[in-house]
Amino acid sequence: MNKIIVTSLLFLSVACSGNKSEKEGAATETHAVSEKKYACPMKCEGEKTYAEAGKCPVCKMELKEVALAETDTTAHQH
Repeated sequence: MNKIIVTSLLFLSVACSGNKSEKEGAATETHAVSEKKYACPMKCEGEKTYAEAGKCPVCKMELKEVALAETDTTAHQH
């Protein structure tokens, strides 16, 4: 009886940890897609960015994708 309980708990812990990794991977992919920002190449509105591509409301030029800085701070040293 104890072997069955231990085996069941081990199985559940492995199954749950597998689901967690899949969810984290999906969240990372979604997050990466939503991080795209667009801005006017002429900086008509300063550093203002938009979530979607389109035209600048001031000069009507096509908005360009802004390169985002790497946010991983594990390699950061003072």
